[in-house]
Amino acid sequence: MNRLKKSHLFFSRLLVCFVFLFVSAQSMAGALSDVLIDPSDGYLDMSNWLLEKKGLLPVPIIITEPAIGYGGGLAAVYFHDKLGAKKGAPPSISAIAGAKTDNGTWFAGGGHMGIWAQDNIRYTGGAGVGLLKMDYYGLSGFNGRGKTQGVHFETKALFLTQELQIRLWDSNFFAGVGYTLVDTKNLFKLSSEMSAPDLPGREFDSRSAALSLMLNYDSRDNMFTPSKGIAAEIKCMSFNEIWGSDQDFMKYSALFTGYTKLRKNLVLGLRGAAKILDGDAPFYAYPYIDMRGIKAMQYQGDQTLLGEAELRWAFTPRWALVGFGGAGKAYNDGAKGNTDIIYSKGIGIRYLIASKLGLQTGIDIAKGPDDTTITIQFGSSWALK
Repeated sequence: MNRLKKSHLFFSRLLVCFVFLFVSAQSMAGALSDVLIDPSDGYLDMSNWLLEKKGLLPVPIIITEPAIGYGGGLAAVYFHDKLGAKKGAPPSISAIAGAKTDNGTWFAGGGHMGIWAQDNIRYTGGAGVGLLKMDYYGLSGFNGRGKTQGVHFETKALFLTQELQIRLWDSNFFAGVGYTLVDTKNLFKLSSEMSAPDLPGREFDSRSAALSLMLNYDSRDNMFTPSKGIAAEIKCMSFNEIWGSDQDFMKYSALFTGYTKLRKNLVLGLRGAAKILDGDAPFYAYPYIDMRGIKAMQYQGDQTLLGEAELRWAFTPRWALVGFGGAGKAYNDGAKGNTDIIYSKGIGIRYLIASKLGLQTGIDIAKGPDDTTITIQFGSSWALK
């Protein structure tokens, strides 16, 4: 596909995003104005629909991830109850989603976030299936290949995740345990002249299963779109045959997101993440630099480190502009060595779609070293991954 066609697709997807946010939302409001219009300001607001009518929130999935191509799908998000009895506690949420891209990648799945006992117990679980088609760049490179040229692969995957966290006394700390299972069938398009030292072969199955221990801290004023507070996590994952894994290895992560109000309508967000893998792991388990505008799995390593900043300016009570930027680096002991410092930056727009939940939705345009991406955001730009 030539550059002109790619540009046309890029901007056509962006137009679709704006159509959803502006035109479609207004037509819904016209049909259900008593439920979807906030009488205090006359703007579209889904708070009553979600919390009192217990409605579904349709969330479009617009995919422009350069690793898997252009595509889209739909998620249906269901809010089970009203705001928790504990001040600031979020409601329990369930969601199902499905999407497909133009290179044949697809996924379908669902999950549930349960907030129980006045937010003293938090549960998160999900399961799904999919087919992933993208490029693998390796940890130590491939013989005779450039450092930015990947090898195409296809992975059929089934995944399951379960986490349970309990608040420690009456503090903002949560201690938890989790289980993760990823079962894959992998096919690599390697020619006879190529070798892949990080892979067991051209076609192979791999199963990873881990028992996790974690310690979280959460003082955010809002789980969906925070304006102040901190969310942090330290996690240790043990992949072992005892839990059903084909290979034994360890993963450690330390994650941080923090928010502060510089002014009444100006919020600064900061994110930091450090991940380490110890042992012999399947190719998909290695940490990679995960930021908007950067191709997934392009910069993998035994260790990764990244930092991001985001500035959000609410120029009206409903609308906000965001600007963001970040940098990351992957570290390896192999022949490929460490990456350079990788940068990304971008801008976005947000709309307060559910004021009683403090929930914003919007669009981000991000530029990395090689690609430009569009992402529809539902709530915070960052999650503890």
